[in-house]
Amino acid sequence: MNILLYGEDKFLLNNRLEKIKKKYHISEEDFNLSVYDLEEDNFFSAIEDCNTSPFLSEYKMVVVKNPLFLTSSVKIEDAANEIACLNQYLSSDNSNCILILYLLGKIDERKKAVKDLCKKITLEKVENLDDQQIFKIIVTSLNARGGNIEKPAADLLMNRCNYNLQQISTEIEKLSLYTNHITEDDVKKMVNMPIEEDVFSITKALLDKNTSQCLKIYKDLIKKEEPIKLIALIASSLRTLYQVKLLDRKGYNDDEIASMLSMNKYRLKYIRQDGIKYDINELLVLINELSHLDVKIKSGKLDRFLGLEMFILKSGESVWQ
Repeated sequence: MNILLYGEDKFLLNNRLEKIKKKYHISEEDFNLSVYDLEEDNFFSAIEDCNTSPFLSEYKMVVVKNPLFLTSSVKIEDAANEIACLNQYLSSDNSNCILILYLLGKIDERKKAVKDLCKKITLEKVENLDDQQIFKIIVTSLNARGGNIEKPAADLLMNRCNYNLQQISTEIEKLSLYTNHITEDDVKKMVNMPIEEDVFSITKALLDKNTSQCLKIYKDLIKKEEPIKLIALIASSLRTLYQVKLLDRKGYNDDEIASMLSMNKYRLKYIRQDGIKYDINELLVLINELSHLDVKIKSGKLDRFLGLEMFILKSGESVWQ
């Protein structure tokens, strides 16, 4: 049996992998499980392992993590040997080995070589859950611990964890030790605001020309992050707003935009709402200004701290009018 297991949520992927292992009685204790990470290990060693017989069990499992040659990040010509090796293995009959290609991300279905491989292997795409399904998991998990959570608190928890179940699970563990009844204030106290949320706040303040609020957020962020990184993050936030508005203008719906931008559609909902009042040309002006600022700082023409602060002050002067 050969399975390509892929998806964008690590928690859900691991959960599905555990179910497959349980079905075939696979465990490290029984010496019938091998795990290879292609960021460190050799793919050919993994395939060679697949060709060896199980030890004192009916099945063995070989899990190959990060097969990036199936994604758009690796060119086909750079992975020709791996693909040829996998093709050869998939053409053989090895009923005692369960090969799991484990990919956290998306496969590149545009590549002919990937399409051909997918015809020879069982595809299991683990879909992301929607907010209602995640909310039920949060409630169930807390109930099992003798606790409960208010709906606004759960919404904030999901948002601060970017709907990542692995992170949500970790935060639930922490919150349940803090209190049995979790409120929105508890989540604000116990769950760190992701830097992306701070960056989006500074982006909104920039676009609203709220210089005092922008400087306040900037001074908090500069304690944790380098100006160069902040410039890149702010530019990325502005670019996301621009892409959402552009795709919205072209008539794409939320599901299509979320897929095209590899974004959680519930995060997209808030970005779309916040972006309604901003002009698309304003976004382009700021992105261009940040690009010039980045070049000046990296070429040594401008101090990185002074440069970013000047940009914030200048942006409050409605430079595009």
